[in-house]
Amino acid sequence: MPPSKDYFQEKGQRAETVIHNLATKTFLTDWCYPNPMKPGGKELCDLLVVFDDTALIWQIKDLKVDKRGRYKKGEVEKNLRQLEGARRHMFDLKVPIRLENPRRGKELFKPDQIKTVHLISVLMGGSDKPFPFMQAAKERLIHVFTRQFTDLALSELDTVSDFCEYLRKKEAIDKNKMILVMGGEENLLAKYLESWRSFSWMDKCDYALIDETGWPAFSQNPQFLAKKREDQISYGWDSIIDRAHDGASQHYERAARELARPDRFARRILSKTFLEGYKEYLEGTLPVFRRMTALDETTYCFLSMEDGEEPRKRRRAMLGAMCFIARGLPPMNKCVIGVATEAANLAYDYCVFIQPEWGADDEARKLQIQHDTGIFVNPRLTTSGEDEYPSIVTSGV
Repeated sequence: MPPSKDYFQEKGQRAETVIHNLATKTFLTDWCYPNPMKPGGKELCDLLVVFDDTALIWQIKDLKVDKRGRYKKGEVEKNLRQLEGARRHMFDLKVPIRLENPRRGKELFKPDQIKTVHLISVLMGGSDKPFPFMQAAKERLIHVFTRQFTDLALSELDTVSDFCEYLRKKEAIDKNKMILVMGGEENLLAKYLESWRSFSWMDKCDYALIDETGWPAFSQNPQFLAKKREDQISYGWDSIIDRAHDGASQHYERAARELARPDRFARRILSKTFLEGYKEYLEGTLPVFRRMTALDETTYCFLSMEDGEEPRKRRRAMLGAMCFIARGLPPMNKCVIGVATEAANLAYDYCVFIQPEWGADDEARKLQIQHDTGIFVNPRLTTSGEDEYPSIVTSGV
């Protein structure tokens, strides 16, 4: 007896749940919207991820295969058309789209805030036949992932920055290049990662063949394994992001978004700096510990001190003062992010200070605050000379 219609509906729902669970680990709950709705209660797509000015539209299908192990004719194309249709409703027709997730509650999608859109089709069926990893519907590029590659990509590129950077650079590959990838897109990803997150190695060739040994070899490289070990500490930063909704009340989304902007390597550096400072505070005798570090175009301020119960006005005021002063100190980054905690590590406070210009009045105020409080009078600005892929030293025989 053939499976019932309800069976395939349940199977499809399970597929969507799997991808949604993976996506929330990478993009975090705040920016993942399962099954956004058009007017009338009709589903727009399976998953929408909106972070800053970027939207990722996901359509997930658990497709049936024929006797030859191929997807049935028209099934893949239908999925691609649904994705392009979702994009068209969102940005061309600007149909009101209702969004909802556990953190942000209910809201309407704001298409005018989006500058970059990525379309992703996930095929969860059991086909083992090769198919293009990039396809087009009405001239719109669509990433086509298998279940296996989706698992891998969302595990290895497990921040918004890392994942979207890969999509952008893949979309930018010259369409006149002929690329044959054997054994799955994970081998293309291996080539991208070992080339320092770049496809520039294709610039001097018109044809590229990537064999099936790429990912197995790369994933067993000692430097890659060392990177994975070093990255473990970076998930402490993910925890700080996840707790931002507790410490920053109605302003949590802004703080969480800025904290989530760094990629995995940057989060490793930030986690180490934060935890080293926190450990120094626990082991020291001073009632207050302050540290400042600059990374790319953002300065981060870390504060550890006790301030009793809510609303912790003293600690929040000091964190705000630290961020203001840091804005006026080299490297004069326009964006300053502050994180504060205490010995019990139970409550966090956050500050986001963004000021494009710095004038004479700001400088005078900074100097006065420093004179009154002693904050960053002799700043200890930490930097990192860390490598994403640590060098492996082998002993001689």
